[in-house]
Amino acid sequence: MKWLEYIRLAIYEIWHNKIRTFLTLIGIIIGIASVILIIYIIQGAEVFLLQELEKIAPTDVLIAYTRWDPDTRRSMAEISPSDIKQIKNVTGENISAISPRYSDSESVRKGVREEDATIIAGNENIDLLYDLDLARGRFLTNFDILENNKVAVLSQEIAGKLFPTEDPLGKNIRMFGTNFRIIGILLPKEESIIANNINENNIYMPVTTYQRLRGRGSNFSMIMIKVSDKKLTSGVIRQINNIFNSRYGLDKFGRSKFFVREWVSGLDQVQVVKTVLLILLSSVASVTLLVAGIGLMNIMLVIVTERTREIGLRKALGAKRRDILFQFMIEAIVLCISGGTAGVLLGIFSTEIAENIATQFIDFSYQVPEWAIITSLVFTTSIGLFFGIYPAVKAARLNPIEALRHE
Repeated sequence: MKWLEYIRLAIYEIWHNKIRTFLTLIGIIIGIASVILIIYIIQGAEVFLLQELEKIAPTDVLIAYTRWDPDTRRSMAEISPSDIKQIKNVTGENISAISPRYSDSESVRKGVREEDATIIAGNENIDLLYDLDLARGRFLTNFDILENNKVAVLSQEIAGKLFPTEDPLGKNIRMFGTNFRIIGILLPKEESIIANNINENNIYMPVTTYQRLRGRGSNFSMIMIKVSDKKLTSGVIRQINNIFNSRYGLDKFGRSKFFVREWVSGLDQVQVVKTVLLILLSSVASVTLLVAGIGLMNIMLVIVTERTREIGLRKALGAKRRDILFQFMIEAIVLCISGGTAGVLLGIFSTEIAENIATQFIDFSYQVPEWAIITSLVFTTSIGLFFGIYPAVKAARLNPIEALRHE
């Protein structure tokens, strides 16, 4: 019951000294609101950047390719179909798709029309790895791969250039000196502010057909792997490296003969930059909180001085030192929690304004993370605890006789 009485007294003091309380807590309110706004902007920027990167290339896709040997001027090794089977067996549900990949530039003709296109050769999983969506028709199938079918899936851009006035589905185009039947047309890729015209001139074909037409063997120089969860990326990279190293050994310098990495590189750097900005900008906002904490200590000392006779009277009536200590400590904490709550509300309101401004220029939506709100309230409570100790101890040590004589 004492704790409830302490809280009631603290609320009474806040309510009956509104202006002084507001002026005392304005630093905490602004500091907490600034921290929340900083976290919102930096975290939101990271989410937005990753979304934009996804439009260029999936961020959950790995690539594995052979290392070049400068001495022999050839690849140190090649990836075989049995390697792909082994990767599937070892990684299991950690990956959702895997495919060999060739990329080539080729002139594509339809009658008198001729366009330059990027040819992507892969297996039946290539649509999953590139996050492709069909407008109509179908994707490559395992049957197309096994039978070396001369079929192709076209992006809408290249299809429109080759067939401006007719439906290209089921029609033939000519590339690599032979005819290919069009089995699918893709939906256009979503535009990104980072890059425009993404994958607009791509044509997808069976990898086995490409190997036969280009005189390649049955092995591959590159494969793509889609992880089922981005959190598993490092583990899957380690598993694939172990498979390659056990099968092909290491080079003369003790390095792997293969590179295995994320397709979209630099994601770690994004995380590092985000962390550095959070620390730097939050530190600047924390200076405001430090100054506010000093102001809180000052006002608590004033309160102790104003209530010296009350402290003496309470001690004369039997209040112990710890009762006085806890009373003023709780008053400081309640003051800071009030300021912290007001700061959180101001911060959330500020993020709403920031989002409304951002959406006028970009497609953006993000909510303040719960951990930011909880951390802010815990931090303000800590401020009240830290800066309220000295005034509370001073109040608890007052001599009751001298306190009663205080004018």
